[in-house]
Amino acid sequence: MKKTLIKKWVLGTVLAILVISIGSCIRINSKINQHQGAKTELVNTSIFNSINSPLAITNISVLSKDCTKMLDSLTVLIKEGKIVSIDKRTNVTNEYTNIDGTGQYLIPGLIDTHVHLKKSKNDLLLFLANGVTTVGEMFGDKSHLEWREEAKSGTLSPNLYVATRKLGSEKGMISKIKSWFGAPKSYTSQRKARKAVRKFKEQGYDAIKLTNLNPEIYEAIVDEAVKQNIPAIGHLGPEVGLDGLYNSGQSQLAHVEEIVKNTMNEFGVVYYNKTEEYLQFLKERADTIAIKIKEKNIVVSSTIWLVESFPKQKLELDSFIKTIPLEYANPGIVEGSSITRGWTPGNNYYENLNAKNDPELQKRVKGYWETYVKAHHIMTKALIKHNVIVVAGTDANVACATPGFSLHQELHSLNKVGLTNSRVLQSTTVHAGEWMQYNIGKIEVGYNADLVILKKNPLDDITNTKTIRSVIINGKLLNRTTLDNMLESVKEANNRSRKMSINQYIN
Repeated sequence: MKKTLIKKWVLGTVLAILVISIGSCIRINSKINQHQGAKTELVNTSIFNSINSPLAITNISVLSKDCTKMLDSLTVLIKEGKIVSIDKRTNVTNEYTNIDGTGQYLIPGLIDTHVHLKKSKNDLLLFLANGVTTVGEMFGDKSHLEWREEAKSGTLSPNLYVATRKLGSEKGMISKIKSWFGAPKSYTSQRKARKAVRKFKEQGYDAIKLTNLNPEIYEAIVDEAVKQNIPAIGHLGPEVGLDGLYNSGQSQLAHVEEIVKNTMNEFGVVYYNKTEEYLQFLKERADTIAIKIKEKNIVVSSTIWLVESFPKQKLELDSFIKTIPLEYANPGIVEGSSITRGWTPGNNYYENLNAKNDPELQKRVKGYWETYVKAHHIMTKALIKHNVIVVAGTDANVACATPGFSLHQELHSLNKVGLTNSRVLQSTTVHAGEWMQYNIGKIEVGYNADLVILKKNPLDDITNTKTIRSVIINGKLLNRTTLDNMLESVKEANNRSRKMSINQYIN
């Protein structure tokens, strides 16, 4: 009798624990979905009008393939989503819908090489409305692969380049549990790591995304990626370091920040009173690092604007947040949840609340993060000097980086740090397209008809990339009225989905 009671008690306890665990997992997953934007109302994209090809854009100035000059008074013919002719013709057959380009400028569709779509599908409209016709998703899953195929089949969307989720090598059960909820997927043996690379390739991912890895697993993943002809891209952990990078086969760094962090690791702890010493240390090494990266044909994604925002997000978030187009960002991502932080003051994962009422700490925090920004400028200038391929990336949907809008902020930052207008355009068109190995990034016969018509010349002022009259995606033209309707629809869907007001953060 006693044994029976004990068995029932043990069984009941186990079942209770199981029910509680399942319930907790469901709750956590729900909160994560909320934070990733999955619970925000979706915009119905079928309501937006487009003019389908064949199209003839006449008498327009066309950006040259190397982005160095505008070619005047050309006619560009588009058919079945492709550019079929670029010449000086004046007569166009009735087969084509004529778009008068007089006094306007045609550039390739912009490319953001580093974004995080999460589960925020409305963001695809934000990208298009900002002239971004291709994005690189850097923490991909099966839903992003589905979105990519939908875009190919004609759904209103930019093109998607989809990298895998981050791959790591952290050991232990906690790491495994975290991976169930979106943390990096870790591998503890070379055999499993190689098998994972092959599986991701079969599933159709465009690249393997790396994060902090021990040298053994890093070498296995990168070597297998090379064998499978799939790029290994992303972060560079301190255990591998720059020396490990140069001979690895990793073809891209996710941020200039990867270089800066590794030089900090080499220098030692960058205390607030050692900032100038570190900057001198970096200046003495930046050229050598850039030369080696160039020699190994490693592409670097930029994300400079986000880094420049760190000191402001750390210490001046109340005023800084009013400078971004917050109303267009997915409210789930902005608001966060009970288990994740968002973007707003008091709940922003970059904000340093301890420094607000401590002048001495504030001084130290400001000194460190301003040094961090200066280090990125030093390193970026060295990369430019030695002709390393730098492609524009924003980390869109990381705090305060609003999808689509953040690319124009990034282009301005790259210009301020030393890239000419021409090289900035290369970073977000031809170089980005070549890195993705997609048929995009140039206005050339045979290339995809992903284009932007501007009112002003971006070679005169890089901020003119914002003077968008029309966007052409896969041969479909979206005029200014349609683009404005897309933006308004996203804003209205966001407003209906909010759990908190953001009026105090909107100028």
